[in-house]
Amino acid sequence: MTGIYFDGAVRLKTYSAVTKGAKATIKIELEATDRYDLASILRQLDEIDRDQRESSMPAPKTSRPPGRKAQLALPAPRLALEDHRERDT
Repeated sequence: MTGIYFDGAVRLKTYSAVTKGAKATIKIELEATDRYDLASILRQLDEIDRDQRESSMPAPKTSRPPGRKAQLALPAPRLALEDHRERDT
C-alpha cells in the first residue's frame, strides 16, 4: 500500500470525493509552509506515479528460442588407413 508522509509544516486544507459508476476520485488539498516539505511530498507523489506506470506496463518480451535447435558439430571423419596385418604377400 502506498502512503504519503509529512510533518507539522504541511496541513490538510480540504478534501472531496466524486463517484462515477464504479470509480471514485478523491481530491486532497494540502498547504505547505516549508519548501523542503513541499519538495518531499512532490517527490513521494512522483515515485507513486512512476511505480503505478511501471506496474501497468506489460512485461518486456524475452527473446524467443530459435525455431530449430542449434546444429551440433559432427566428429571428424576417420583416417583412411588400411590394415595390412592379415594380408598375404
